[in-house]
Amino acid sequence: MTYILMAGGPTHHVPSVITIQKQYPNAKWVGVDRGVFLLLKAGIIPVKAFGDFDSLSDDERRWVDDKEMELSVYPCEKDETDMEIGLNWVLKQKPDQVILLGATGGRLDHLFMNAHLILLGVRKGISIYIQDRWNKFTIWGPGTYRVNRSSYSYVSLIPLTNEVIGLTLKGFRYPLDNATIKQGSSLSLSNEIIEEYGIISFSQGQVYAFESVDERNHKE
Repeated sequence: MTYILMAGGPTHHVPSVITIQKQYPNAKWVGVDRGVFLLLKAGIIPVKAFGDFDSLSDDERRWVDDKEMELSVYPCEKDETDMEIGLNWVLKQKPDQVILLGATGGRLDHLFMNAHLILLGVRKGISIYIQDRWNKFTIWGPGTYRVNRSSYSYVSLIPLTNEVIGLTLKGFRYPLDNATIKQGSSLSLSNEIIEEYGIISFSQGQVYAFESVDERNHKE
């Protein structure tokens, strides 16, 4: 089962709900703070909703409170972000994968924290992706991965650990064979799949794995 968490990031970064429903037709939706309001406006009743809801106006909050759904309200002063609280609940449901929406744009500290929340899934063996209109990314550990050629123009790998060892890329414009890349290197940025799919493998380390398209070239 796929779970989708909708947070309250800038709406122009968030793919349309119709687009996401086509990609993940049987997914369960979870609202996070203002993301609850966005889902309800799109006609989706989330299976669960979390947040302090300080980003809603009084009128918006009353409108949300009138809807029939399971709403978990937390104080503004707490030790976890609304997204972390919602994600921890979702991971307890043992999903096949999790998609985080509304998690990019706006404050950079929130973006970096959301990117690190993916590690919660890595530890449990559950794939977590952050997706917006132009990007989709996750964290990979050692192994072999197939990436199909798609509407995304670029594939980028950014080391999360000090080193990534044994990196091999096949089916790409810029192949690699058993390479070692160090944290801070841009060697594996902005590659392109030239075959039907690309194969990525490495033996040690962790990477952020991005699929991206330039904003000016993207039509939803």
